[in-house]
Amino acid sequence: MGGSVKKRKKAEPPDGRAVRDIMETSSESDESADNSKKYQVFKVPGYSRKYPENSKKTEYIVFLSHQTERQFTDKDRLAISHAIRKYCVTGILHLKSINKYKIGITFDLSNNANVFLQNKKLLDELGLNASIPAVDTEVAGVLTSVPTDLSNKRISALIGSSRNVIQVRRFMRRVQSEGGAIKYDPTQTVAVTFASTELPQYVYLDSWRHKVSCYVPPVKQCLQCMKFGHIAKYCKNEVVCSICTDKHSFKTCKEDPKNAKCINCGGNHVSISNTCPQKKMKIEENKVKSRAAKYSDLFNEHSFPKLTQKNIETQIINLTKSDFFMNTLTNAITKIILNQKDNPINSTSIKEILQQTFCASTSSTNNGS
Repeated sequence: MGGSVKKRKKAEPPDGRAVRDIMETSSESDESADNSKKYQVFKVPGYSRKYPENSKKTEYIVFLSHQTERQFTDKDRLAISHAIRKYCVTGILHLKSINKYKIGITFDLSNNANVFLQNKKLLDELGLNASIPAVDTEVAGVLTSVPTDLSNKRISALIGSSRNVIQVRRFMRRVQSEGGAIKYDPTQTVAVTFASTELPQYVYLDSWRHKVSCYVPPVKQCLQCMKFGHIAKYCKNEVVCSICTDKHSFKTCKEDPKNAKCINCGGNHVSISNTCPQKKMKIEENKVKSRAAKYSDLFNEHSFPKLTQKNIETQIINLTKSDFFMNTLTNAITKIILNQKDNPINSTSIKEILQQTFCASTSSTNNGS
């Protein structure tokens, strides 16, 4: 009667995976409810660029820019030089202006450049941001046939690769309804950025193997000045009409688009046209750069080492051990000395006499045999 009733213990998972799976499933459900969040570009938290320690470069550049996006003045440059001395920054080869808004500091070693990137006291004192080029530390590849139900964050969690994944971005297709409304639908193509300068051949997404293809970035074209290589957000140039190239917006242009003139090539088309020869050339340049990243192992000295000086010296020693070579060389030198009265000694005359002597020696040897 007075016996106590035993409470049943809650079953616990054998390890943390069940709890983790429940949390990830819950998080994924929340993202599914909000497509704008689900397909946002996902960047790995806490990642910051730095040069790899095993880099084979001989120079390492760090870019400086103002936190307030203003131009550098002579006073700013003197302040940078003073701060470098004050904080005993080592390994600097030289400083140079990249443009009005950016300065480059070139270091001799990757470690010295990386240490400078973390020099918060110096950077905060001057109100500067420090960064390094993405091309020296990162490479992007493309995966296809990736289910659209997966968010970018979930893809990052599921990817297995020999290289660290730092960003995932799904390609979206622009769709216009009959009523004129614009929406963006997800595709099965995903761009993945790796913290490496070489692409892996494959990655594994939830155990499914996906081939990694080259990512060819779109050509950057400014919609303010119509030039290539930057976008309007960072443009400091005057507004240029994409139709007539005058100094006004295309929205107020009265010129007939049939009479359009491209500011980049001078052709009869608007400046943003994909038929522009200059734009096509920029696209091809991007393709070449992407292929270089894909096959960068072909230029790796570890895979294809150069001929060493020792190999060259060995070949020369072997030649000097040959009686035929030494006799022929002696005859050639004798002819050069005897002919110096008639013909001046220079690289051309020496080469001719060497060729004649070697040919004659070879012929006599063959006839004798």
